[in-house]
Amino acid sequence: MYYSLLAEQERIMWQKAGGLLLVSLLAGCAQEAASPVLQPQGEYRLLPLETTRRQVDELLQGKPETVIAVQTKPNEVTPPVLFALAYQLYQQQHYHDAMFWFYTAQLRARSDANKSLDPSVQQGVTKLSEQFGTGISAYALSHPAEMERAMVQALRWDKTAQRRYNPRWVALHGSEVQTSREYAFLPMERWPQIDQLTHREYARGFAKLMVSLRGPSGFSLSD
Repeated sequence: MYYSLLAEQERIMWQKAGGLLLVSLLAGCAQEAASPVLQPQGEYRLLPLETTRRQVDELLQGKPETVIAVQTKPNEVTPPVLFALAYQLYQQQHYHDAMFWFYTAQLRARSDANKSLDPSVQQGVTKLSEQFGTGISAYALSHPAEMERAMVQALRWDKTAQRRYNPRWVALHGSEVQTSREYAFLPMERWPQIDQLTHREYARGFAKLMVSLRGPSGFSLSD
């Protein structure tokens, strides 16, 4: 029942909310089969690929100092690092924190994808969510009250948190990185508006999901 409801909610969100993926349906895990090593060229070489890889690897290995460092300065790291943090916290059975960082990573990744002019980065962001979130999503669906608390916290925190990472990281997850030396994004002056719109639609989609799962939950669309 939960998964059929979620499939319908996912379809609605892709149509009406710019592809906001709240929870993952497809099987997968953080240690999936190795893919060819990406070797970006041109402008793509300036993006934080190696730093992100190192941080993700350390988190998947469960290095305590990295787990602490990322939670201490979460605004300094790219969303893939937050996805990996969520995955590791879930493995340690810190379920609330895992959901909080997972939803934060989803929201930030999607808003960054919405700034890109390469439409294929949307699927790249979805793949990240699927790769790291299978266990978290299953847990959340079976504990809707806990899921709601984590989501509300993530949305409220996102309203005031100042992102200090480069949102262009998302260009590394599109198909154009394989063939182009330059990436294309909407003008920077539009980015705050995109963040606000993505935040609003993410909250709206989640509220609809909660209604589908257990009826009116008191979740405020203004969060």
